[in-house]
Amino acid sequence: MTARSPVKRLLDAGAVLALAYLILPLAVVVPVSLTDQRMLSLPVDGLSLQHYETVFSSPVWLSSAGQSLLIGALSTALALAIGTWSAIGCWMLGERRSGFFRVVNLLPVVVPSIIYALGAYRLFVDIGLFDTVLGVVLVHAVGAIPFVFIVISTSLAFVDLSLMRAARSLGAGMLRAAVLVILPNIKTGLASAAIFAFLHSWDEVVITLFVSSTAVHTLPRKMWEGLSENLDPTIACVAVVMVLLTLVLLLLQQRAKGPSAG
Repeated sequence: MTARSPVKRLLDAGAVLALAYLILPLAVVVPVSLTDQRMLSLPVDGLSLQHYETVFSSPVWLSSAGQSLLIGALSTALALAIGTWSAIGCWMLGERRSGFFRVVNLLPVVVPSIIYALGAYRLFVDIGLFDTVLGVVLVHAVGAIPFVFIVISTSLAFVDLSLMRAARSLGAGMLRAAVLVILPNIKTGLASAAIFAFLHSWDEVVITLFVSSTAVHTLPRKMWEGLSENLDPTIACVAVVMVLLTLVLLLLQQRAKGPSAG
């Protein structure tokens, strides 16, 4: 058996450290969510589910969860539509002619969130979308478009462009050919893109803080306000629930991806 090189060992150690950095916070949050105390602390006399009961029986937390799910679903649908058709358009144009459009679709991940948030705040105040569900949906959708665009573009790389040409030559219009020929070939990519778009909205807090005030309270915003006002263990419970939902969606994404690249 050959010995591993120092570089390989260094990479393995780095991977272990990175994994520990991501997992260790959960090792703290989960016990705190099960504390029997009224403040954020580790359990003293034993484990308790009282704070989970508070979360799932609280109209405030349930309302925030409902708003997060609604905003996530709507922003995902919007981002999926825009990102998918943008990716298909760039795919048909080719890499040379679509360079500018590809950069435009990736701008939301290039521009710092704080700058985007300030711009969205100023615009929404002027047009009356500040502190509205529609306004939050729009900013979340724009932020999710790059994720959709990248995933769909990757899926399209495994699709033969001649399929589109053949459908057009048989009399199908551009839209019909794309819907009946292209979309079925990238269905796993569509599922993955939708999951990533939803997760972006589900976890987003910075821009939401700028474009909402009292009418819109997503779960991340509610958690932020809770940390600012008091150290309630229910915040740890909500964090655990959000992480579990995120893990479930990521597992579904991996299952949807399967062995194929499309």
